[in-house]
Amino acid sequence: MRNAGPPPNQEVDAQDDRADQSPTFERFIMHYFENSTLWPIVVVVVGHAVALASFALLFAVRERKPSGIVGTVVLLYGSFLALRWEYQKHGHLGIITVLLVITWILSALTAYFGHLYKFL
Repeated sequence: MRNAGPPPNQEVDAQDDRADQSPTFERFIMHYFENSTLWPIVVVVVGHAVALASFALLFAVRERKPSGIVGTVVLLYGSFLALRWEYQKHGHLGIITVLLVITWILSALTAYFGHLYKFL
């Protein structure tokens, strides 16, 4: 007697369970937002993004350097892609949008005060 394996409907259920557990970029990112012990990592990443965007804004606006303009445009385009992806995936804007808005506001304020008080 030959064992043909599990019935077909159980095989499909097992495949669905494995598909739910497969690693995706969204699961990787959302893990940092769902687990409050990992929020300091999010704060550090946002802080680095603020520093990068602040320097790009300063180089683009104050220095009028092409590299600053290109850098700012690339960062803005990446932000747009993230917003579009979140809206298409979930049908509404969520935590990624909030973080991007906070990052751009802090970047603009850092660039402004850095220029005003001459520390950047």
